[in-house]
Amino acid sequence: MSRIGRLPIPVPEKVTVTSKKNVITIKGPKGEMSLPVPPGIKVAIGDEIVLSRKGDTKQLAMLHGTTRAHLANNIKGVSEGHNRTLIVHGKGYQAEVNGKILEMQLGFSHKVLFEIPGGLEIVIKPGQNTFTITVNGISKHLVGAFCGELYKIKKVEPYNLIGFRYSDQLVKRKAVKTIT
Repeated sequence: MSRIGRLPIPVPEKVTVTSKKNVITIKGPKGEMSLPVPPGIKVAIGDEIVLSRKGDTKQLAMLHGTTRAHLANNIKGVSEGHNRTLIVHGKGYQAEVNGKILEMQLGFSHKVLFEIPGGLEIVIKPGQNTFTITVNGISKHLVGAFCGELYKIKKVEPYNLIGFRYSDQLVKRKAVKTIT
């Protein structure tokens, strides 16, 4: 049995979970999400949700833990929300949100424009030579994918730590190259 799949998922007070034709719908204060359940996975809904599988094949074992993780992420998303923070360091770097467009000046000859997907909220906190971008949303996948696209623009370089880095990312700083 899957170690992750057999763990029960507690359901918060303000969240309702319903199941209909192998689709689980989760409603909470932040929004609503649905998750299709693969065939062979049974879901028991009560004060906490318990998943079990009908067989013992390798495919079902993989789906058991994955489905449980997706369901737990959806429940957390509709109750609390997911967020990810990026720290951007560089002289003259700026960012602002105009409607559904994120505009950034990152040392290129042009502004970098990103369309903010529906369901995401962007908060920018400026600082001296740095600013932080906090991405909030109910879908963990959508938050992570958007942050990944931002990170790819200008990854942090290890000499001066200029560029994008995650708030929990450790970057090993390298010594400046010298001529011997």
